[in-house]
Amino acid sequence: MCALHAAAATPVPAAVDSLDSVPTAVGAVDPVPTAIGAVALVLGLVFLARGASGARDAARVFRATPTDPAGLDGAEREIRVTGRAAAVDDETLPAPFGGDPCLCVEYDVSELRSQGKGQSWVTIDGGEAGVLFRVDAGGTGVRVDPAAATFSLDVDEKVEVDAGEEPPERVRGFIEAVDGVDDTETGYEVGPLTIGDDPRRRYVQRTLRPGDEVTVVGDAAAFPDAPVGEVKSRVADGAPFVVSDATARRTAIRLVGASAVPVVLGAVALAVAGATLAPLLAAAV
Repeated sequence: MCALHAAAATPVPAAVDSLDSVPTAVGAVDPVPTAIGAVALVLGLVFLARGASGARDAARVFRATPTDPAGLDGAEREIRVTGRAAAVDDETLPAPFGGDPCLCVEYDVSELRSQGKGQSWVTIDGGEAGVLFRVDAGGTGVRVDPAAATFSLDVDEKVEVDAGEEPPERVRGFIEAVDGVDDTETGYEVGPLTIGDDPRRRYVQRTLRPGDEVTVVGDAAAFPDAPVGEVKSRVADGAPFVVSDATARRTAIRLVGASAVPVVLGAVALAVAGATLAPLLAAAV
């Protein structure tokens, strides 16, 4: 046999077949859990950032410099003024439930809905608002514009109404005035079970009223047109800018408590992200 024929008869390794037998890292990763993990990672970081922001605001509220309104000159940052809230030019807001005059208000309407094997409160309507007011201390006042403020107010109205139960008059007026909140639907509760539509609704209101003790933390700015009885400074923003009906210590505790929820949600989301992205990370190593 000649050399040419011998070379032709020698089998050539099947390079393509050998390549097909090598598993690829990309094909070994399921794209659905990977996408879920990526979303959970982003949500976890967002929630943790929000929680950290609340904790930072709490620390700043506690550390803010206590300031007498009479000592303001329009250039202070991170001040804390405490006194009695008073209306400016008799301007007030009607409280959602009852219509009493107030300066700042938050409200929330929730329904107890069946979800899976349990029930939870689900917000169906809510909001907040505020008007210009003055903090009076020692005969001197400083004006506050709460449009950009974070409110930290105690609950002054909380009403739960079952289906078929007539809401109290102070809530009835709100229901009739707001199109998005109608009467509760009929339903029945038998022990832990709900038959028909979810029957229970909760109305919660938080207000700052004229005459209430108030703590304001924020930055002071010049207000040359201040009327007699007010210093030529006003508080309209800050980092943080907080209007509270409690002491600085209690306000800080409230802010820390509110930040705990996003921190927990962030930790759960990151745990989900870690579990679902583990195969991808293992394949990449």
